[in-house]
Amino acid sequence: MMLLDLYRKNLEARLLAPATVRHHVLALSLFTRWVGERDLRDITLHDLLDYHASLQTKKNQQGGVTSIAYRNRQMWIVKNFFAFLHERKKILVDPGAAFPVLHKPRRLPKGVLTNEQVLRLLAQPDLASPLGYRDRAILELLYSSGLRGLELAKLTIYDIDFKDGTARILQGKWNRDRIVPLGKTAAGYLREYMAHVRPILLAKPSGKTAVDRLFLNNQGGPFNTNVLRRLVRRHAKAAGLPPNTAAHGLRHACATEMLKGGANVRHVQELLGHSSLTTTQIYTRVVPVDLQKVHAATSPSERRKKLDVPEFELRRFRDKKNKARLYQTPWNR
Repeated sequence: MMLLDLYRKNLEARLLAPATVRHHVLALSLFTRWVGERDLRDITLHDLLDYHASLQTKKNQQGGVTSIAYRNRQMWIVKNFFAFLHERKKILVDPGAAFPVLHKPRRLPKGVLTNEQVLRLLAQPDLASPLGYRDRAILELLYSSGLRGLELAKLTIYDIDFKDGTARILQGKWNRDRIVPLGKTAAGYLREYMAHVRPILLAKPSGKTAVDRLFLNNQGGPFNTNVLRRLVRRHAKAAGLPPNTAAHGLRHACATEMLKGGANVRHVQELLGHSSLTTTQIYTRVVPVDLQKVHAATSPSERRKKLDVPEFELRRFRDKKNKARLYQTPWNR
């Protein structure tokens, strides 16, 4: 277990996301259980081949055979572990050095929504209620800018720049930063949400714990991916969409529709923050002008028929003493 602890500390020192570290540790724990009492220093290439074969008979949570992507992921983690041990001179020979190349299956991502399905999903939230308006603003932002669920949950009010029409994504996947265009429709819903809906949610019991978070949960506390998962599932069911519909489906739909609209693959990769981008593209602090132009011309949100963003129906809500508007935002103080 000392070798596993050493590897875990290395992962943490590389500033990988906690969820990524947990995933690596879990995969290696499964491998060590398969190894049993044997010393990890004695593992050979044949052992790794046998383990890979055993993964093909492993059942997933639904009782079916594990996917090729899952097996490849597990073996990639194990190979990296032994490469690390060899580099640190903890083992004499790297058993994974001669392991056959793992071919990634070329499959379309699951749960990709068509434009018609997305429009049905967007139409579900009740714009007359604070939570409904919040949900619509969230869905519009996901579809327009292709954000990951965790990236959206971590947004603060200071990450939105209406003047430039952009959102700042700090420490996305692999701790990479980027700036993405909002799109006019998403920006319109966000502006209305921040000015008239968010203050109502912020006044709820947990509001003091989320003063700078952009999106809030039902009690005014910090929004998280569990809340996002539930709201997407609820609206997807109401829209008659497949049960596997998730927030990530909107991200895929955004990319697909942009490519259909003529966007360059490089621009789509830059928008989504994929790891295949060059270092300059990944860490850029300013959205390039050409990306904004391409986004305006090809984003599925922008290519929809332009609609006026409806006002939140309770925006003129006053307290019992009929004082001025109950809450103020940083922009109208």
